[in-house]
Amino acid sequence: MRRMAWGVLVAAGVVALGPACGGGNGGEGAGAGDGGKTSTGLEGGTLDGGDTGTGSADSGMQHDATSDADGGSKPQDAASEPAEPVEAGPFVSAPHPPWPLVAANGGVVLDPMKLVTVVSTGDPQASDFFAFGDQLIASAWWGSFSTEYGLGTPSASVHVTGPAITANLDGAQMQSYIASAIAGTPAAAADGQTMYMLYLPAGIDIIDDQTKQPNTNCQYYGGYHTTYDKSGDAWGVGQHCPLTGTGLTDLQWMTIVGSHEIAEAATDPIPDNGYTLVAKIDTAQPWTQSPWVAAVYGEVGDMCVSTQITEGSYTYQRIWSNTAAAQEQDPCVPPYANDAYVNASAPQGWYTMTVGGSVDIPVTGWSDRATSDWIMEGAVWTSNTSASSPFQVTTTSPTVYPTDAGDYPTTNNGKVSTLTVSAPGAPSGSWAVIALYSEPLVQAGDPYHLWFVGVYIP
Repeated sequence: MRRMAWGVLVAAGVVALGPACGGGNGGEGAGAGDGGKTSTGLEGGTLDGGDTGTGSADSGMQHDATSDADGGSKPQDAASEPAEPVEAGPFVSAPHPPWPLVAANGGVVLDPMKLVTVVSTGDPQASDFFAFGDQLIASAWWGSFSTEYGLGTPSASVHVTGPAITANLDGAQMQSYIASAIAGTPAAAADGQTMYMLYLPAGIDIIDDQTKQPNTNCQYYGGYHTTYDKSGDAWGVGQHCPLTGTGLTDLQWMTIVGSHEIAEAATDPIPDNGYTLVAKIDTAQPWTQSPWVAAVYGEVGDMCVSTQITEGSYTYQRIWSNTAAAQEQDPCVPPYANDAYVNASAPQGWYTMTVGGSVDIPVTGWSDRATSDWIMEGAVWTSNTSASSPFQVTTTSPTVYPTDAGDYPTTNNGKVSTLTVSAPGAPSGSWAVIALYSEPLVQAGDPYHLWFVGVYIP
């Protein structure tokens, strides 16, 4: 999405696909609007269309590997002939569709990027935001994707402090604030290669340019980026959001938002002219494009929504890599070397339904190494239907993870589950994108991974 609408920041219910999710800046944004589930992942808040997370799934309960229901094996009958030893071969990831790849489109990037961090007087986190910018431009995180997208080494990290911000601001007001704040700092002057990252103080909301309403509790997004001026500079903004259930600190959230927007502004400073899945979204017939386009628009941060990694003192969002994606495993960088990458996918991008009918979609789990079962569920991410006639999603699997809150379907490499989607009362022309959430029972790296599949009624 153009405005950073990640996995579990906010639930805007059913979100209609438009030229900019949650707003009309033409930039991309961090945060809301997926209709997924509340989890222990990146973005707190409440979401609809799914469940309320894994309950006690992260409580340390062990999966029963000897139960038939869990896909394990029973102890061998002592009276039977001992089995011949079988020599294990190398691990093979289950077949799955290739990842979509972001395109260069016009190839416009910030090279070398100058990063200007803008904070307001009195913000107690100002020194951290400045230090984060300094670390970011020299980080391994930046180096993991910059060469691939022709970004090179950033030229500078500049610190700017503007006056106190005491009221909510819309896009034009924030851009004017940045211009005023940098006026006395020659090193921060616009030059066609600059990214201005504005961190709003706690208690200040973005006023959404499309709805003209405050972005209360990050109901639309956690931040966004767009073009600063005709020379090609860019600017972005991050807002403090509710983080209940995410396991993140407020500073971690803000640096995740900041890294997301900085990476996307660098690779797509004039939205649609840099690296995105497509240069133009087909809002009338989204099923003619990848469901990833309808779900997340497709800039390099959007494509790795719900991922994160800590380097030094700060936490970053991981970023999409076409090079990594071409290997058909973990497409986000920097990689987690010591943790299994798990996901689950459907064999095709879009499925048709009849009015009043339903569709069963096979979903196969896959991983890049042998690992224990993980939770896999589906939920509506976005749709063009009204709240009175939503698409309904259920997931059934041969194995489950039992908790006091109920049983959660699980999967593993090569295991097939069934995603059933129905839309009682939905008319012809209705469509929805379903998010498949793969959530490890023991979280060591990312909180969960996503795959998208679409359904529509011709």
